[in-house]
Amino acid sequence: MIVEEMTYPVGTRVLSWRLDEEAPQLLALCREKGIPVEDILDLPMKRQREKAAERILLRKFFGYAVTMSHDRQGAPSVQGHEDVCISITHTMELVAIAIDDTRVIGLDAEIMDRKQVLKVRDKFLNASEQSFIAQDDLPAHIIAWTAKEAVIKAERNSRIDWTEDIRLEPFVPQADETLLVAHCGNRCYRLLARPFKGHYITLAVPAASQTSPAVQ
Repeated sequence: MIVEEMTYPVGTRVLSWRLDEEAPQLLALCREKGIPVEDILDLPMKRQREKAAERILLRKFFGYAVTMSHDRQGAPSVQGHEDVCISITHTMELVAIAIDDTRVIGLDAEIMDRKQVLKVRDKFLNASEQSFIAQDDLPAHIIAWTAKEAVIKAERNSRIDWTEDIRLEPFVPQADETLLVAHCGNRCYRLLARPFKGHYITLAVPAASQTSPAVQ
């Protein structure tokens, strides 16, 4: 179990875990740490793996086992810590959790070499974004994808249209971290995409003086 914790310039903490363990190992680790798992044993093995990893990361942050709930849009919160905003993202090889006690946030991750995004650029990039993101620029596509997903999570609204409702300002992928600006409705978001063990992890936070979306 190797977990990396990063504190972003805005103060958000992000715990990232490159998963090599399978569900049985993670369930055993949960039990060892006193984390309940009985409620997830009927889930498919993939979901058991994700849920167990989430609970281990949350225990690492809070220092004890906590219980999560979700609102109507699926946004998570921790019972007894409703003032703390969390955002969770998964891939087949990664689980990451962002935690912030002052603002609504959104987090997303994707594998760096997922070339399928190049084939569906029309589904998530508008005409303006396609003008500055070259068709063969895989890093820019992955970062744009994770940025829009992170904004949707911060907005707590799964009905947002990827191309019409979210607008990215021009950006150029960097080797260490990429800064982006996104607009959604009348809100502006600052985003930071960082590489982590073959993934891009992107965090979205409302820009200064912006009103955070209301919890649904």
